[in-house]
Amino acid sequence: MAIESCLLNWGIKRVFTITVDNASSNVVAISYLKKKINAWGFSILNCKYLHMRCIAHIINLVVVDGMKDGLTPIKKVRDAVRYIRQSPARLQRFKACCEMEGIQSKSSLCLDVSTRWNSTYLMLSSALKFENAFDRYATVDPYFKIDLQSCEGDGVPDSLEWEYIGKFVEFLGHFYELTLRISGSRCVTSNIFFDEISSIDCLLQEWKSSNDLELSCMGEKMKLKFDKYWGDPDKMNKIIYIAVVVDPRYKLEFMHFALSTMYGKEKRIFQSENANEHIGNVSESIEEGTKKKPRMRLGHQFMQHKIEIGEAKIKSDLDSYLNEDILILDEKEDFDILKWWKMNANM
Repeated sequence: MAIESCLLNWGIKRVFTITVDNASSNVVAISYLKKKINAWGFSILNCKYLHMRCIAHIINLVVVDGMKDGLTPIKKVRDAVRYIRQSPARLQRFKACCEMEGIQSKSSLCLDVSTRWNSTYLMLSSALKFENAFDRYATVDPYFKIDLQSCEGDGVPDSLEWEYIGKFVEFLGHFYELTLRISGSRCVTSNIFFDEISSIDCLLQEWKSSNDLELSCMGEKMKLKFDKYWGDPDKMNKIIYIAVVVDPRYKLEFMHFALSTMYGKEKRIFQSENANEHIGNVSESIEEGTKKKPRMRLGHQFMQHKIEIGEAKIKSDLDSYLNEDILILDEKEDFDILKWWKMNANM
C-alpha cells in the first residue's frame, strides 16, 4: 500500500517492473500491486513480469554462501587490523614497519563490518598489501602475538593463511566490481543484466572445476545458490531477455550464444519461429497498455492471410532490426542504450 500511495502521489501509472529482494512479504506486496496496476489499465501483459528479483541481493546471497567456511584466516586478519588501529602509537609503529619493508601504498588499514562481505573484501585487499609489514610488526611489538592469542583469539596469520587470503581477495573482487556495476542509481539499464548473470555462471563453473580444492569448494557452494535463482532460464524474469534483444550489440544472436554457454546446449526462451512474435507482444503492450485493440479492417485481414500462406511478405520494424548486423564496439567503450535508441528511433 505504501508503494501504491507513492505511485499515485507521483502520478505514475505505467509501471514496467518493481524490483525487490527475496523477503516473503514482498511476494504478497507484488501480488497486491498487480491487481492495482491492472485496474489502472496500463499494465504490460497483465503484470505477468512485474516482479523483478533484485540482482544485487541475489549476488549477496551467493557470496555469503561461499564465505561460510574458511573464516579463521579472515578473523585473524580482522583481529590484527583491529589491534593496530586501536592506538596512534601502534599505527605509527606499523607505518615504520611498512617503510622498512619498502611498502609504498596510498591505502591504509580499514576494519570491516563482519556482516557485510563487501567491507570484508576491502579490509582483506588492503591488508594483503601489508603482509610483510604485519610479520615485521610482530617482531617489534611483543604484545601483538600475545594479545591476538588471548581472549579466544586465533593468533597472527601465517604464510599459508596469507596465501589463502590472496585467493579469497581475487575471488571476491569479481563480485565486488559486479555489485558496483549493477548498483548505480542513475546509469544502470537492464540490458546489461543477462550479460552479467551469464558471466557469473561461467566464472563459477570455472572455479568448480579448479584443481585448487579451496577454490573448487567455494565455487561449488556458490553455484548451488546461484542455480536456486538462475539455474534455469525459466526462473528469470523474461523482461531481462527482452532487454538484451533490444540492445543493438546483442540481439537474439547473443541470447542463443549465452544460453548455449550456460546450459551446455542452446536452450531458447522463445523458439526462433515465434521469437519476433513474443518480443512484439511485449513491445506492443508497452505502447498500448491494456487497451482493447480495434477489430482488423477487411483489407488488413486479407493481407494478414496472404502473409500467413506465404503469398506476401512484409518486413516489420522488429524484423528489420533483428536482421541488421549487431553493433560492434571496443570493450572499453561506454555504451548508452537509451541514447542509442533516441538517435535511431526513426530509422
